Amino acid sequence: MPAGPAAVAEAVKVLKDGGLVIAPSATHYGVFCDPENADAVARVFEAKRRTKFGPLTLAIPDPAEIGRYVKVPDFVDDAILGKLLPGLITPIFFKNHPFPEQMTMGAPTIGIMCHGRRPQYEITQEFGPIALTSANLSGAGGALVTREQALEDLGSSVDLFVDGGPVTWDDAAGQDQGNTVADFTFDVPYLVRAGRFPTQDLLEIFPDLVTDPAEYKKALTGRMGQVRT
Repeated sequence: MPAGPAAVAEAVKVLKDGGLVIAPSATHYGVFCDPENADAVARVFEAKRRTKFGPLTLAIPDPAEIGRYVKVPDFVDDAILGKLLPGLITPIFFKNHPFPEQMTMGAPTIGIMCHGRRPQYEITQEFGPIALTSANLSGAGGALVTREQALEDLGSSVDLFVDGGPVTWDDAAGQDQGNTVADFTFDVPYLVRAGRFPTQDLLEIFPDLVTDPAEYKKALTGRMGQVRT
């Protein structure tokens, strides 16, 4: 279905009925559902054939609503949050909302996204928060999922495909990059994945940002060890 007001209205109806929708965000095509519907969340994992650890992200229509779903640490005040969202970054926080367990795969944390444009965002404006992930089979491809791949991989598994055309970027440097991902659930912030939100801009906001992936993995391993004991 071509992107536009009619597609947004149809997507809202599908989501309310527990269905799955594919539509483009500012970076690529994603598949999403109602985050409060455990059966719909399970359908996303089934469609992607996802078995490895890969929680869904929560896309919200307005950064002002973030406190309803996560605990934002003191070092990320309102002024700093305003520099991040809306934006091409997915910050990870501790959740404080009873989402279906499968949505976060049992983790106490969740990534939050708010782009501020493209059909996926327009749908959140009408429906509210959605649970989403890339619209491709698990392990098939990198950060960018094109319209063609989304249609081929998951088109037959969803209830509505919103065709927003090819994903485009404001500059050539953004090609093949998804959202930047940063974890704010430790004493210092960690860069999880470099992406469209420049790492240098993050460092200007958070001078103590840890950018070494090995250090982040070590921090996560330590946390999991504490949970087991």
